[in-house]
Amino acid sequence: MRFLDNANDLKDWKREVLKDVRRHLDRREFLKAALIGSATLAGPAFLGAGRVLGAAPKAKDTPKAVKTGTFFFPRMLFHVKDGTGDQWNTDLIGDAILRKRLAELTNVNVSQDPVVVKLADLAHMCRYPFVFATSEGYFDLPKKEENNLKEFLMRGGFIHADDCVLNRTGDRFFRDYCKMIRRLFPDNELRKIPKGHELYHCYFDFPDGALFLQGNKSIGGDFGLFEKGTGRIMTLVTPWDYHCGWCNMFFTKQLNEKSLRMGINIIIYYLTH
Repeated sequence: MRFLDNANDLKDWKREVLKDVRRHLDRREFLKAALIGSATLAGPAFLGAGRVLGAAPKAKDTPKAVKTGTFFFPRMLFHVKDGTGDQWNTDLIGDAILRKRLAELTNVNVSQDPVVVKLADLAHMCRYPFVFATSEGYFDLPKKEENNLKEFLMRGGFIHADDCVLNRTGDRFFRDYCKMIRRLFPDNELRKIPKGHELYHCYFDFPDGALFLQGNKSIGGDFGLFEKGTGRIMTLVTPWDYHCGWCNMFFTKQLNEKSLRMGINIIIYYLTH
């Protein structure tokens, strides 16, 4: 079924799916019952069977799960310009651990296979509406890749850009990514995400909002580019190295698990918006 030929089709489809589910459950019960979206991602322009919602826990009062596809967690390939050691492909084990925890803690039908998407190939990238990017270095994309990134976001795609913090306080990737987004969307300023935003409460509860692991604390929080009209986050920029928390080897066990749960919240937020 072709319903994702453009951004408006994607938005309309999301609204219809959520509306159908909420005939039976209000927002709180929807989240308590863990009705999570599973994504089918195939075709050159987000073409596929789409994200649908199904029930996670097997309980008498839980609606029957509906699955029509698979959610992938792709890593974005790009080139860092200063030769920093940790580039686009740093610590891929973190992605694998997050995928595993997503399968364990939700009903998302998630593929455990790694996927790499290249900004130079928009058609391939658009098979995967959710994309993750990280690095600890400065970067500068070619014009074509910048335009592809903007088109991807405008079609309804989502990019989580997480700074792989250099020497515990660096923010090189964060700064360059924010600079690029401001250039691509000059009339739509990146904004700090308030701690009451549903990103922090849509599945697991983070009462203090952003989770600090390491980085430049003066930044003060996570940032998002909010779509005009709908208010959905188009791209999320996190300066705290959530990804290193997913790796289960750099912080305490408790902080690692919190970081994984934050990663799950980010995925759930996209699938339900």
